Amino acid sequence: MMMRRLLFISFVLILLTGCKTSFQSKWKNFNAYYNTYYNAQKSYQSGLQKNLDQQREYNPLQPIRIHPKPVNAGASDFDKAIQKGADVLRRYEETKWVDDAIGLIGKSYYFRQEYFSADQKFKELFVTTENPDMQQKSILWQGRVLLDMELYNEGIAFLSEQLTLLEGEWNEGYRAEAKALLAQHHVKMENWQVAANVLSEALPNLEKKEYREKGYFLLGQVYERLGNPEAAFDAYNKVQNHYVEYRIQYLSQRKKAEVARALGRNEVAFQIFDDMVRDDKNLEYKAELDFELARTEHERNNYKRAEKLYNNVLHNNLRQPTPDIAARAYYGLAEIYRFSYDNFEEAAAYYDSAAQKNVAAEKLPEDFQAKELAESFGNYARFKSEIALQDSLLRLGRLSPEAFDSVLVELRKKKIAELERLKEQQEQQQNQLVTVNRNEDESDATNNMSNGFLNSNNPVVQENVRQQFYAIWGDRPLADNWRVESMIDYSAISNEADGAVAGSGAASNQQQVNVKIDLSAIPFTPQEQDSVQELIASYQYQLGNLFFLSLNSPDSATYYFQKAIENPSKVNINTVSLYSLSELYSIQENEDEARYYARRLIEEYPETEYARRVSEKFGIPLTLGEKENTKSPFEVYNEINSEDSLSHLEKASRLKQLSLNNSTHRIAPKALYEAIQSYMMAGKDNPDYRSKISDWVERNDVWEQKRAAFQMEKDSAEATLNDTTITEDMRQDLQSLVDSSLTKPVFTESFPYEGAMWDSARTAADTFLEIFTDSDYVGKVNRIKEELAVPVVKEEIQPAEQPEIIAEEETSPAEGYTSCESIGAELTVRGGMQSFLSNLTIPKDIEVNELTYLFRVNRRGVVDEFTLETENAPAELVSAFEQGIESGLSFEPVMSEGQAVSVECKVTFPVNN
Repeated sequence: MMMRRLLFISFVLILLTGCKTSFQSKWKNFNAYYNTYYNAQKSYQSGLQKNLDQQREYNPLQPIRIHPKPVNAGASDFDKAIQKGADVLRRYEETKWVDDAIGLIGKSYYFRQEYFSADQKFKELFVTTENPDMQQKSILWQGRVLLDMELYNEGIAFLSEQLTLLEGEWNEGYRAEAKALLAQHHVKMENWQVAANVLSEALPNLEKKEYREKGYFLLGQVYERLGNPEAAFDAYNKVQNHYVEYRIQYLSQRKKAEVARALGRNEVAFQIFDDMVRDDKNLEYKAELDFELARTEHERNNYKRAEKLYNNVLHNNLRQPTPDIAARAYYGLAEIYRFSYDNFEEAAAYYDSAAQKNVAAEKLPEDFQAKELAESFGNYARFKSEIALQDSLLRLGRLSPEAFDSVLVELRKKKIAELERLKEQQEQQQNQLVTVNRNEDESDATNNMSNGFLNSNNPVVQENVRQQFYAIWGDRPLADNWRVESMIDYSAISNEADGAVAGSGAASNQQQVNVKIDLSAIPFTPQEQDSVQELIASYQYQLGNLFFLSLNSPDSATYYFQKAIENPSKVNINTVSLYSLSELYSIQENEDEARYYARRLIEEYPETEYARRVSEKFGIPLTLGEKENTKSPFEVYNEINSEDSLSHLEKASRLKQLSLNNSTHRIAPKALYEAIQSYMMAGKDNPDYRSKISDWVERNDVWEQKRAAFQMEKDSAEATLNDTTITEDMRQDLQSLVDSSLTKPVFTESFPYEGAMWDSARTAADTFLEIFTDSDYVGKVNRIKEELAVPVVKEEIQPAEQPEIIAEEETSPAEGYTSCESIGAELTVRGGMQSFLSNLTIPKDIEVNELTYLFRVNRRGVVDEFTLETENAPAELVSAFEQGIESGLSFEPVMSEGQAVSVECKVTFPVNN
């Protein structure tokens, strides 16, 4: 036994001695590679940690991300990782760790937010690796890149395809993560039900706890948008089972309470919020939670308690609310004053306060309409104020001379008393300012920290500021006729006022003070009073319209419309008010009242358009009296449209004449617009029109396709320019493409809108745009004019030696694509040609044996665009093939020099009859 051991040791020593040089060389290479890759991995981990450590804000009103979005942190570490990873690929390309290096570079690019470069690396890893685990990881990272590049449709197509192609081969955890990424793409596209289904399947199998935590939160948000609060509550409740980040846990509890409130479980919601307020961990969120408690009390109809809590949120000096919480608190107060207290002026003020908060729309509920409601209720307050003012003036104008003189005497007494009070306050203020300043200089007691920031809590300073305020603004009490008092002109009484105050007794003051009152706005004559009444009626109508159209308050709208027709008012106010009352009662299904106001409208204003509308609606005959035999423009218009025997040209001429003869009537714009259309119909009767329009549309479609393809090439080139690894020659070529442009050709020979009828249509369109500048049809007529515009051929002098450039461009492959012929490759249908053909519905008795298409295909084998090459192919056959192509035809990736490339190739499909 001992002898065998000695022989074995001797053999090993001889072997090691003979191979010493080779072993040392391999060991050094491995050691150098390992150090390089280790340093790259270390730099990546350092950058990753810095990136993930950054504070992230979560907006519970918007769907959150399961996979965190990269932020601007760790960029230098990721740059080092990229450089060292590139060293591994350059110097040790034969090692088995190349896949890891490619993946490391791709992830570093991703966290540097260089998404295009990251996408290229992950695609390279997908194509080159033979390791199924690495291939699946590359798919996951490509899904993340597409999510951050906001290519949601492409992300859905890519992930769905890979989940299908690798069915049965996926690692369960990777498959769940791919589905979670797919669900997030669907969320971005607002495919809520699909997202809910995919996410529900993925969440239980996600390996990372933080992904499950955010995933269940996202699922709750999706169910809320689906209108399924029960499922949302369950999803938010499951978040606590996967605790990683406290902010998510806090938000899930908040959302759970909000959903409970939406379900009518206000007691449950209140208990959740109350427990959260009492939790010391939520101290920094106290303003939010206090708001939610207020909102819950609001929902429980405890309005006084809710009002108090809302005000506590807004006026808590220790915990100032964020702008979005403050805006929502003001909005809650506005709703209480609007719906519960019927105090619209106060509601207007709170809506305005909510609107003044500068908050991004995504941080506010979808039904948050503070700006619109502030404007509507502000208009309400303005109309009410104007009505009160005009009503006060009307009462003054209707007083007897004796009563009016008594009012003027009282107004003068009040103004004189106000001037005396103002003078006394100014004198007291001057004395107090001196005293306060002296006390502040003599004592430090009023300037210590207990008085608050900048001494703002000092009672002496507060009283000083209060006195200065009243010295300027006074403390005039609220009283009737204060608006009339404001008309008093006392600009020229300063000297007299000084003397009055210095004198003794009120009598001397009244003698010396010269108080002037502006009486010009008071209506004394019957004509002036009628005008004021009409003005009041117009404000009442506007209030009715405001409640009807903007505030959705039919009862208040009815009240003000009725007030408008009770007062003397203009004809248009009466007619529209009567019509609105009939509509309001009709909406409320009060047929009797609706017909009553309709009948009044017909009897009092039979010649109006509103009377004609209600006459048709309720079947009440119009009584036009002596003008009964005179045809209105509406009647003439209806007669023209009812005559089926008229040709297009005759109808166009009559409609145009009707419009020009009644240009101020409401029907005139519509009549002329229809005249333009009739001229166009007459032009379409020309035998040459059909052939020309078909050629015209086809040429323009081809041009649009070419323009779109060219723009895509430019966009791709512009994105590629951001890649720092491309050569200078490539950069120059790409920059040349980005700077180039296409000029739309002029298809004069195919222009279909030629002839007398089309000229008449163009003339009528020009006439319309000159006369009816404010019509709703202006946009349509402008589009017609643009479509019918005769193309103008611009003559350009071209060098004689360059006539074949265009033809040469058309034969070369599109920019960014490689011709299959040049690399000796061909396209192979993914899944097989027969599988593709078997899914087509090919018409019978087709004489064509094959169809040839030119395809442009990207590196993954997905079709970017295609063009039919076969001439005179039957339309039904072409339609069947193109539906099949657009439904998901794809090809196997084409490789060139070890890399997948985008190609331009022709494919001929056999047609099996």
